[in-house]
Amino acid sequence: MSKDRITVQSHVARDFLQNAAYFGTTPKVVWEYVSNSLDNADEGKPAEVVVELSPDLLKISDNAAGMSRKELKNFFMMHGENLQRSRGKRVRGRFGTGKCAAFGIANVFRVDTVKDKRRNVLELSRHEIESAKSGEPFPVHDIVVDESTDAASGTAIEIRDFNIRKIDVEPTITYVERHLARYRQRARVWINNHECEFREPISTEEFTFSPSVSVAASIGQVILTVKISPTPLDSEMNGIDVLSHGIWHDTTLADHKSKEQTEYIFGEVDVPILEDKEWKIPPFDNTRNNTLNIQNPVVAVLMGWLSECIDEVRKKLVAREKTRRQSEQARRLEKEAAKIAALLNEDFRKLQIDFQRARKIVSRSGMVGATDMFSETGEPLPGDGDDPTNLQTTGQPHGKGKRGQNPPGSGDERRDGPDLMDGTQSGSKKESASNPERRSRRGIFNIEYYNGTVENPRSSYHPDSKTIRINLDHPQVASALHASASSTESRQFREITYEIACVEYALAVAHEQAENARKYNLKRDAEDALYDVRDSINRVSRLLVSALG
Repeated sequence: MSKDRITVQSHVARDFLQNAAYFGTTPKVVWEYVSNSLDNADEGKPAEVVVELSPDLLKISDNAAGMSRKELKNFFMMHGENLQRSRGKRVRGRFGTGKCAAFGIANVFRVDTVKDKRRNVLELSRHEIESAKSGEPFPVHDIVVDESTDAASGTAIEIRDFNIRKIDVEPTITYVERHLARYRQRARVWINNHECEFREPISTEEFTFSPSVSVAASIGQVILTVKISPTPLDSEMNGIDVLSHGIWHDTTLADHKSKEQTEYIFGEVDVPILEDKEWKIPPFDNTRNNTLNIQNPVVAVLMGWLSECIDEVRKKLVAREKTRRQSEQARRLEKEAAKIAALLNEDFRKLQIDFQRARKIVSRSGMVGATDMFSETGEPLPGDGDDPTNLQTTGQPHGKGKRGQNPPGSGDERRDGPDLMDGTQSGSKKESASNPERRSRRGIFNIEYYNGTVENPRSSYHPDSKTIRINLDHPQVASALHASASSTESRQFREITYEIACVEYALAVAHEQAENARKYNLKRDAEDALYDVRDSINRVSRLLVSALG
């Protein structure tokens, strides 16, 4: 045997930090340690986890079994064996990479744990990891070693010295609540004194599917449940949850993502065989992306079957929607929605002109360029072209900062500034789309009426599509429609829906303004937002009332 025998080795520090990169958001990090606590709960005892989130500290405390010194050594072993799984307990943990999670968002990680009246406290910092430049194992700093204590068993994880801009509390609550819904055990989790409780989306219809004999030979005798929401679902809720013995591994629409009507579909299927067998090609993705490995033979068959079932449901929904749109009432509602949208977009266009003027002040303070602050509606802008516009450029074209020439010459530094005002200069839509000096994201509002059941809100705003949806089944709207003998052209029905659109639009504009303020690091307090909402309601309600005739 060769004396310089080649062996497979790992650069521990790189491996550690590469795995940490999979946990790049606060919700993922929090759920990693919350789920560890749930997996480590004492048998027959409800798990309780408390999460404290602040700009300086993330702390996750539990009443679970805690870890002994021996178990801590296993915890800090990269890709170590999951002790609960080795004892026959069905748990989510599989790849032993959770200890890295903290370093996806921060630089200091501390474990304070008690088991069998013995307390251990350990701390690890990014500096210690990065110091292991040669790939050797790096030590975890001992703070307390097997200290005698009367404290109850449990573990507290502390994460400090964040390297991300913002700690997102609300998205973290939503993420944890959604994952708790897939967790099949008794558990209570609090985040900043908010008890996490998942409420499944309302469904108006349900379909069940069983696989054929040939498909069942690969995936087992499973049952797929597909549910239909009356409203479009957000990405966290949209799709079929794939579980194995109650442990969630993926949410998928197979190959139908973004196809018509799929945004209303959710459901679940439990496939035990994914956990029951050892596979040469694993069915689970170890990158924490919560996706199954399509190269696994069972996953491949499962995804093909799910695709067929989802498409069958989707086609029914498409056909139903086509019929609905052809109805007389639907046509009238679409016509009414178009009227409201036209009024709102006209107001929005005027707001944009006001923002063009306001940007002059902002630009002079060096905060943001003149044409980069607010979205445009796709109307022609002044410049090359013969299309009439409602704007005109002001003064000389802006150069790049060089003095002493008229018109300004080129220079080393570009000089931004507002260059539009009310006027009648000709231009073109092409100019607004192609000129980087004036290009910004499109911003046209849409109005939709839909039947969303009595439980859903009377209206909602969807920023991605800038759509305001009005729920015809909400008691206030349904009552107005009933009192009008189901006539969508009655003044009573139109007044109610116009008022709803007005309020939702005011909130939507405030949302858009807040997003732009965040994008450009501009100060915007709550009083500003409240003033703008009130001002928009007052202004737009007058427009809508005049349109009622």
